[in-house]
Amino acid sequence: MIKLYVVRHGETDGNVQQWYQGSTDVPLNARGIEQAQCLSRFLKDVPFSGIYSSTLQRARRTAEIVAEPHGLPVYSYDELKEIDFGVWEGHTYKEITQMWPGEIEAFYDSNGTLRARGGESFCEVERRITAKTKELLSRHKDGDTVLIASHGASIRCLIFGLLGLEMSRIWCFQQYNTAFNIIEYHGDKNVMTLMNCTQHLEGMAGYQAQWASMPSL
Repeated sequence: MIKLYVVRHGETDGNVQQWYQGSTDVPLNARGIEQAQCLSRFLKDVPFSGIYSSTLQRARRTAEIVAEPHGLPVYSYDELKEIDFGVWEGHTYKEITQMWPGEIEAFYDSNGTLRARGGESFCEVERRITAKTKELLSRHKDGDTVLIASHGASIRCLIFGLLGLEMSRIWCFQQYNTAFNIIEYHGDKNVMTLMNCTQHLEGMAGYQAQWASMPSL
């Protein structure tokens, strides 16, 4: 079994302003860097044997900050990037519904099969990120612990791909900035043991406690 940590990147100005970032290369803001530093301290004693990220700087920088106390390099791959939202990128949901009436509603109602205008579908993202993750994990041995830093929608797609869940339910759970998930990877029958954990952010403004005490990692 390989223990897989899947981490969402820290906050960006696009997150704050609630516009669709997708494949647009947006940096972390000051709060996002602080969030990543909190995560780095929280995970400093986890014995990672490999750290990977999306090529987009918000995910790569998050991974680099987490990797610092471990002295590990970060390897980045396009297949771990966020979904390409095409012409919708840079716009809020409200703006998209006004500029392209009915399109984004149909996109979310398509069970992951419909592409964003000029972009990708969730099913396409699920295939590319799941295939790449399996390839990366094939380089590791039983007992290793691996971290992947990616993005909100692509992480949902990866979790669904590794767990064999129906894409129609992809929006039934949340992924906060620098939240991490843990999956016990066996190849086919994989098990999620922790989801959307943000306890490392305790003490930061806006933090909402999820547990009275931290479950065993």
